Amino acid sequence: MEAKRATMLPDLALPSSRHLLTTRCRTAPADSAMTWSPGGRIAWLAGGSTLGAVVAVAFTWAVDNWSYNLWGAMIVVPFVVFLNLVLLGRAAAIEPDLWIRTVFFWGFVLKLLGTLGRYYVAFVVYGGNADAQRYNMVAAFESMWWRSGHFASFGSRSASGTRAMEVITSAIYVVTGPSPLAAFFVFGSLAFWGAYLLYRAFLLAVPDGNHRRYALLIFALPSMLYWPSGIGKESWLLLWLGVTACGAARFFQRPGQGIPLLLLGAAGTMVVRPHIAFLLFGSMLVAQILKPGRRDSDGAFGKVLGLIVLVPLVWLMLTRSATFLGLDDLTSQALSAEFRTRSELATQGGSEFDPTPVTSPLDLPWAIVSVVLRPFPWEAGNPQALIQAAEGVFLILLAVRSSAGIRRGFSMVRTNAYVAFTAAYTLGFVWAFSGIGNFGILSRQRVLLLPIVMVWLSLPPKQGPTLPPSRVRDVTSARDFARRR
Repeated sequence: MEAKRATMLPDLALPSSRHLLTTRCRTAPADSAMTWSPGGRIAWLAGGSTLGAVVAVAFTWAVDNWSYNLWGAMIVVPFVVFLNLVLLGRAAAIEPDLWIRTVFFWGFVLKLLGTLGRYYVAFVVYGGNADAQRYNMVAAFESMWWRSGHFASFGSRSASGTRAMEVITSAIYVVTGPSPLAAFFVFGSLAFWGAYLLYRAFLLAVPDGNHRRYALLIFALPSMLYWPSGIGKESWLLLWLGVTACGAARFFQRPGQGIPLLLLGAAGTMVVRPHIAFLLFGSMLVAQILKPGRRDSDGAFGKVLGLIVLVPLVWLMLTRSATFLGLDDLTSQALSAEFRTRSELATQGGSEFDPTPVTSPLDLPWAIVSVVLRPFPWEAGNPQALIQAAEGVFLILLAVRSSAGIRRGFSMVRTNAYVAFTAAYTLGFVWAFSGIGNFGILSRQRVLLLPIVMVWLSLPPKQGPTLPPSRVRDVTSARDFARRR
């Protein structure tokens, strides 16, 4: 009874944003039905007609004076927001913590603002000198042909990497029309739900973790609000990173579970960046090897079954990554040389700095600091870099505050496969991207690392419940629900 009462709002509570996530429609008793006077009906009818006329006139003016990019977005964006709110209501219904439900809602509002900011910088400040403009131009042309039933250009080139993003954007334009502003909100929504799935994975894998902190970080950190919020690979990949993390959390509980999610995550990631897929599933393989098995036949069978599932997937991704990167040799030396070459290209343009590529284990500590936290405040040369620097200082202070949990994380690597997975992925990502010498590129790329690093900033400082008993009970029920689904 107490747990049920904890999930309900008091009847006398003032209306607030959290009511949008928790209340349901109620039918009023027949004897309390509102009676309408003739004057009231006329007033409401007149007001509704006036509002409709104003909207119609404004829309007609927009069609005559604006491009489809703007007036098309007037149609598409409200529908996208409405659909997200419906899904958000369903997500809130299975979250027992009212505080986190509120974070969901305000995180979505901030995501909308981040999407607008991302669009403004890409198309107004930079005048369209961004990757999003390339995807927009190709998709606007191809979607026109696709709508008329001509798909000859679909298979004209290998649909991977940048070409894959052109195809994905074209498919979205078939539905929304060629409006990059509308597409930004579609891609931003994909990234938002990727963040949500990462939260669900953390809830399932670390039931005694600091879930409130993790939710706040993943939904409100400036990098997560800005970079994966437009037409681009980061928004797409963040969705599939979340799908893969959810599948991994279930898979580590029992190898037979989570496989459909893992296959979806593998497909969604490989089509754009096969080497990121290799990092993800290679890290899962490391975690499965380190995972302690029960001392019975079922435990041994589960561990072997997990390896049987993962080894072929990892090998497929390794060969696919070699093809994508143009490598004939799959040795670590060849991979290092290729990443070094690409990193040298990434130092061209503005915002360059001297990177710290990993050539030995001794380089790892500083490389982790460089990849996760730079630019430092004294390295910031523009307002955007200054915000990134402030975020890095915040993460440093949070890491100091979370030092007990981080220390415990090293022992959890041997007992919690998901924590081991995050550790392996972090090391692999740092090794692969430590040679990037451009702050802008590095800030954009590491949004695929930050949600994993945040796990370590949200680990419990000691074993056992670190939350009030009611919250622990709610988390346990949520974990059971996630398993059933």
